[in-house]
Amino acid sequence: MAMASPSSFLASILLGSLFISPSFSRPIITVVDTAKHSIVNQVCSKAKNPSMCLQILPHDGNLQAVAKSVVSSGHEYAEDTIVNVMDAAMGSTEPQLKKKYSSCLTNMKTADAALAKAIKEVGSGDFSGLGLGRAAATAKAETHKCISLFQSQPADPFYILQGINNFGDVYVDIISIISTMLKK
Repeated sequence: MAMASPSSFLASILLGSLFISPSFSRPIITVVDTAKHSIVNQVCSKAKNPSMCLQILPHDGNLQAVAKSVVSSGHEYAEDTIVNVMDAAMGSTEPQLKKKYSSCLTNMKTADAALAKAIKEVGSGDFSGLGLGRAAATAKAETHKCISLFQSQPADPFYILQGINNFGDVYVDIISIISTMLKK
Protein backbone atom coordinates (compact mmCIF):
# COMPACT_ATOMS: atom_id res chain seq x y z
CA MET A 1 0.00 0.00 0.00
CA ALA A 2 1.49 3.33 -1.05
CA MET A 3 1.86 6.07 1.50
CA ALA A 4 0.06 9.34 0.67
CA SER A 5 2.24 12.29 -0.14
CA PRO A 6 2.34 15.15 2.38
CA SER A 7 0.61 17.52 -0.06
CA SER A 8 -2.29 15.13 -0.73
CA PHE A 9 -2.63 14.53 3.01
CA LEU A 10 -2.81 18.29 3.61
CA ALA A 11 -5.38 18.64 0.82
CA SER A 12 -7.51 15.90 2.42
CA ILE A 13 -7.43 17.69 5.77
CA LEU A 14 -8.42 21.02 4.20
CA LEU A 15 -11.21 19.42 2.20
CA GLY A 16 -12.46 17.62 5.29
CA SER A 17 -12.48 20.83 7.30
CA LEU A 18 -14.79 22.39 4.74
CA PHE A 19 -17.38 19.70 5.39
CA ILE A 20 -16.92 19.62 9.14
CA SER A 21 -17.05 23.34 9.79
CA PRO A 22 -18.81 25.08 6.91
CA SER A 23 -18.99 28.40 8.76
CA PHE A 24 -15.19 28.73 8.51
CA SER A 25 -15.19 27.99 4.81
CA ARG A 26 -17.31 30.99 3.91
CA PRO A 27 -15.49 34.03 2.68
CA ILE A 28 -15.29 36.85 5.16
CA ILE A 29 -17.32 39.79 3.98
CA THR A 30 -16.33 43.12 5.38
CA VAL A 31 -19.17 45.52 5.84
CA VAL A 32 -18.16 48.94 4.61
CA ASP A 33 -19.82 52.08 5.83
CA THR A 34 -21.36 52.99 2.50
CA ALA A 35 -22.41 56.43 3.72
CA LYS A 36 -18.75 57.41 4.08
CA HIS A 37 -17.66 55.91 0.79
CA SER A 38 -20.70 56.82 -1.27
CA ILE A 39 -19.67 60.48 -1.62
CA VAL A 40 -16.23 59.53 -2.90
CA ASN A 41 -17.72 56.86 -5.18
CA GLN A 42 -20.27 59.31 -6.56
CA VAL A 43 -17.57 61.86 -7.34
CA CYS A 44 -15.00 59.44 -8.71
CA SER A 45 -17.48 57.56 -10.88
CA LYS A 46 -17.89 60.80 -12.86
CA ALA A 47 -14.18 61.67 -13.01
CA LYS A 48 -11.98 61.43 -16.09
CA ASN A 49 -9.49 59.43 -14.04
CA PRO A 50 -11.47 57.45 -11.41
CA SER A 51 -8.47 55.59 -9.97
CA MET A 52 -6.52 58.80 -9.38
CA CYS A 53 -9.65 60.38 -7.93
CA LEU A 54 -9.95 57.55 -5.42
CA GLN A 55 -6.33 58.07 -4.42
CA ILE A 56 -6.72 61.82 -3.92
CA LEU A 57 -10.03 62.12 -2.11
CA PRO A 58 -10.37 61.41 1.60
CA HIS A 59 -12.51 58.36 2.26
CA ASP A 60 -14.52 59.87 5.03
CA GLY A 61 -16.54 62.97 5.58
CA ASN A 62 -19.36 64.69 3.82
CA LEU A 63 -19.30 66.46 0.47
CA GLN A 64 -18.17 69.73 2.06
CA ALA A 65 -15.17 68.06 3.72
CA VAL A 66 -14.27 66.36 0.45
CA ALA A 67 -14.57 69.73 -1.34
CA LYS A 68 -12.21 71.40 1.14
CA SER A 69 -9.71 68.58 0.76
CA VAL A 70 -9.61 68.51 -3.03
CA VAL A 71 -9.43 72.30 -3.39
CA SER A 72 -6.51 72.39 -0.94
CA SER A 73 -4.78 69.50 -2.71
CA GLY A 74 -5.37 71.10 -6.10
CA HIS A 75 -3.96 74.40 -4.85
CA GLU A 76 -0.82 72.64 -3.57
CA TYR A 77 -0.44 70.77 -6.86
CA ALA A 78 -0.82 74.03 -8.81
CA GLU A 79 1.85 75.68 -6.66
CA ASP A 80 4.25 72.79 -7.28
CA THR A 81 3.51 73.00 -11.00
CA ILE A 82 4.20 76.76 -10.95
CA VAL A 83 7.63 76.09 -9.45
CA ASN A 84 8.32 73.54 -12.20
CA VAL A 85 7.23 75.98 -14.92
CA MET A 86 9.43 78.72 -13.41
CA ASP A 87 12.38 76.31 -13.36
CA ALA A 88 11.74 75.40 -16.99
CA ALA A 89 11.51 79.07 -18.00
CA MET A 90 14.79 79.82 -16.26
CA GLY A 91 16.46 76.68 -17.62
CA SER A 92 15.47 77.26 -21.22
CA THR A 93 17.92 78.93 -23.58
CA GLU A 94 15.55 78.91 -26.56
CA PRO A 95 13.81 82.35 -26.77
CA GLN A 96 10.49 80.94 -28.12
CA LEU A 97 10.40 78.25 -25.48
CA LYS A 98 11.23 80.74 -22.74
CA LYS A 99 8.30 82.89 -23.93
CA LYS A 100 5.96 79.86 -23.91
CA TYR A 101 6.96 78.94 -20.37
CA SER A 102 6.53 82.55 -19.24
CA SER A 103 3.02 82.69 -20.72
CA CYS A 104 2.20 79.31 -19.22
CA LEU A 105 3.45 80.56 -15.86
CA THR A 106 0.96 83.43 -16.03
CA ASN A 107 -1.82 80.95 -16.87
CA MET A 108 -0.95 78.66 -13.98
CA LYS A 109 -0.73 81.56 -11.54
CA THR A 110 -4.23 82.64 -12.60
CA ALA A 111 -5.51 79.07 -12.14
CA ASP A 112 -3.85 78.86 -8.74
CA ALA A 113 -5.31 82.22 -7.66
CA ALA A 114 -8.78 80.91 -8.53
CA LEU A 115 -8.23 77.89 -6.31
CA ALA A 116 -6.84 80.07 -3.51
CA LYS A 117 -10.06 82.10 -3.65
CA ALA A 118 -12.12 78.89 -3.59
CA ILE A 119 -10.21 77.74 -0.49
CA LYS A 120 -11.28 80.94 1.29
CA GLU A 121 -14.89 80.49 0.18
CA VAL A 122 -15.19 76.89 1.36
CA GLY A 123 -13.26 77.79 4.50
CA SER A 124 -15.86 80.43 5.29
CA GLY A 125 -18.64 77.91 4.81
CA ASP A 126 -19.76 78.90 1.31
CA PHE A 127 -20.71 75.55 -0.18
CA SER A 128 -23.14 76.78 -2.79
CA GLY A 129 -20.85 75.36 -5.44
CA LEU A 130 -20.76 78.68 -7.25
CA GLY A 131 -17.28 79.61 -6.04
CA LEU A 132 -15.98 76.16 -6.80
CA GLY A 133 -17.61 76.28 -10.22
CA ARG A 134 -15.95 79.62 -11.03
CA ALA A 135 -12.61 78.34 -9.75
CA ALA A 136 -12.87 75.16 -11.81
CA ALA A 137 -13.90 77.08 -14.95
CA THR A 138 -11.04 79.54 -14.57
CA ALA A 139 -8.48 76.83 -13.81
CA LYS A 140 -9.70 74.75 -16.75
CA ALA A 141 -9.50 77.68 -19.18
CA GLU A 142 -6.04 78.70 -17.98
CA THR A 143 -4.79 75.12 -18.11
CA HIS A 144 -6.02 74.77 -21.70
CA LYS A 145 -4.33 78.05 -22.67
CA CYS A 146 -1.06 76.76 -21.30
CA ILE A 147 -1.38 73.40 -23.03
CA SER A 148 -2.26 75.03 -26.36
CA LEU A 149 0.99 77.02 -26.26
CA PHE A 150 2.93 73.81 -26.73
CA GLN A 151 0.96 72.44 -29.66
CA SER A 152 3.45 74.06 -32.02
CA GLN A 153 7.23 73.86 -32.07
CA PRO A 154 9.40 74.11 -30.09
CA ALA A 155 8.21 71.21 -27.99
CA ASP A 156 8.32 70.95 -24.18
CA PRO A 157 11.74 69.43 -23.34
CA PHE A 158 11.16 69.79 -19.59
CA TYR A 159 7.95 67.69 -19.58
CA ILE A 160 5.97 70.40 -17.85
CA LEU A 161 2.84 69.55 -19.81
CA GLN A 162 2.42 66.24 -18.03
CA GLY A 163 2.00 68.02 -14.68
CA ILE A 164 -0.32 70.60 -16.21
CA ASN A 165 -2.43 67.89 -17.83
CA ASN A 166 -2.64 66.06 -14.48
CA PHE A 167 -3.72 69.26 -12.79
CA GLY A 168 -6.51 69.81 -15.32
CA ASP A 169 -7.61 66.23 -15.83
CA VAL A 170 -7.55 65.28 -12.16
CA TYR A 171 -7.88 68.18 -9.73
CA VAL A 172 -9.84 70.65 -11.86
CA ASP A 173 -12.10 67.87 -13.10
CA ILE A 174 -12.88 66.70 -9.54
CA ILE A 175 -13.48 70.26 -8.33
CA SER A 176 -15.91 70.79 -11.20
CA ILE A 177 -17.78 67.58 -10.36
CA ILE A 178 -18.04 68.50 -6.68
CA SER A 179 -19.20 72.00 -7.61
CA THR A 180 -22.05 70.55 -9.65
CA MET A 181 -22.99 68.21 -6.80
CA LEU A 182 -23.04 71.08 -4.31
CA LYS A 183 -25.36 73.15 -6.50
CA LYS A 184 -28.07 70.47 -6.29
